[in-house]
Amino acid sequence: MTVRLRTPAAGRKVLPTLQTAPFLVPYLVYVLHTLEELPGFAAWATEHFGRESTGAFAAYHIPLMLLVLLCSWRAALAGRHGGWVVMAIAFQWQFAVNALFHLAAWITLRDYSPGAVTGAVVSIPATMYFFTWIRHHARATTTEITVAVAVGTVIAGLAIGFLFL
Repeated sequence: MTVRLRTPAAGRKVLPTLQTAPFLVPYLVYVLHTLEELPGFAAWATEHFGRESTGAFAAYHIPLMLLVLLCSWRAALAGRHGGWVVMAIAFQWQFAVNALFHLAAWITLRDYSPGAVTGAVVSIPATMYFFTWIRHHARATTTEITVAVAVGTVIAGLAIGFLFL
């Protein structure tokens, strides 16, 4: 009996493999972080910044989660270099900056910031792992990483600024 393995047709993408699975880290970090924030973040933000509701919080996080999933998935399909990879890196960097915001707010305001725990124990270690993996496996150039960090910093700034609206 002869078994033939079929290879994908030219131009057809295959599913991400374990070799590119770390590109899904930004999405997984976002989901875990949002699950911690969801029950109490709106009330905390309303007390310290601008009015926020749990419903509005959930409503704008759903499309953002889908965007991060799309970028992570497409980066995993690409494997290395390009816009999707840059955006996956940018989102992961944003989660590290967001973690620092939560921790700084908790210390400064002396009131637990929902999201600080996953920020400290998930986002920051995941970012260190992710950037180490990116560099070790040459998934992005230094220029791509620099652009991603700049974009991620802007995204984080916009997210923090959104609290004041």
